[in-house]
Amino acid sequence: MSNKTYKNSIIGLSVTGVIVLILGIVLSVIPLINSSPEGPVSSQEAVLNKNGALTPLITTSEAESYISLAKNMDKLKNRFPKLLSLYSIGTSEAGRQQLMFSLGNGEKKALIVGAIHAREHITTKYLLKVVEDYCIAYTTTGFHGEYNIKNLLDTYTLYIIPCVNPDGLEIVFSRDKAEDFVKISKLSEYKANKNGVDLNRNFPIAWESINNNVTAPADFYFKGYESGDAKETKNLINLCEENEFDFLISVHIKGNCIFWGDTYNTALNSVYEAFAKDIGNATGLVPASSPTEKPKDYGGGFENWFRHTYNRPGICIELSENENKILPCGNENYTDFYSFVNYSQTSNAIAAAMMSGNK
Repeated sequence: MSNKTYKNSIIGLSVTGVIVLILGIVLSVIPLINSSPEGPVSSQEAVLNKNGALTPLITTSEAESYISLAKNMDKLKNRFPKLLSLYSIGTSEAGRQQLMFSLGNGEKKALIVGAIHAREHITTKYLLKVVEDYCIAYTTTGFHGEYNIKNLLDTYTLYIIPCVNPDGLEIVFSRDKAEDFVKISKLSEYKANKNGVDLNRNFPIAWESINNNVTAPADFYFKGYESGDAKETKNLINLCEENEFDFLISVHIKGNCIFWGDTYNTALNSVYEAFAKDIGNATGLVPASSPTEKPKDYGGGFENWFRHTYNRPGICIELSENENKILPCGNENYTDFYSFVNYSQTSNAIAAAMMSGNK
């Protein structure tokens, strides 16, 4: 090779190297240019404030929409990827996803659901906030109040559905409409799904015995034309059939109490009551003094179906004071979220349930 050819080869390689270097720099910068400050948080380090504490993502000042719920669940999943996974258990009557977190790394499983009744949408916010606070506690001190949440979430994996009834959520806030055949007396009191089925009267437990004089699709109390005929109900049944849950908590809003049993089958009621008392001691929620007696009150209920199908605790917790005259709808509930749901105490409910189930 001549000296001239050698020199030209060296120059060519140098130019190529410079071009490759420049391309590498450009390609590394492009993701930064395209990233949005509103997008999902990708790491814990990115959300530390100046004091080194985790900055909360979930705000409690207004209700979730279906879209904001999906976004917030995705953001939480991306912030805590070692603790949270995000799934859909299926679609609603209108085709919306019933979104679910799995939280924790344990072999035991439990199911927690909110907003099975559309008007009780503040339970969706409650569960989002509990998920975030448990994750923050796990990754920092390890404790949520007096509960060693790290140990509990290394023992349990929680399956959490913040909103069982996404169509109803959108109907309450007039972002969607129920089907024309649904009788609505007061939109703000809407409980049902898009087809006017009260999902908490639709499960196959004492369904035939429900006699509440509501025989057609309506804003609440219609049990469906057949047990389990709503898509949302079918999805929950399938989820329970595919997993061995130790317990179920269905979160509701009015009553400041815990419903733990009924008279359909009383064989294990003492076990269920003891479970409810453990949660009551941790939260200030008052366990019912006796099991629910009338089929119109317990028939078709999710937690009732779960108890009698799997012989395991299934409870309904009612977060707020029964005397509170503010209806569980509209943004007025969110201006005083923490006191309305008595969050400082009721946020212990799931931790206390894990403790009780782990005895």
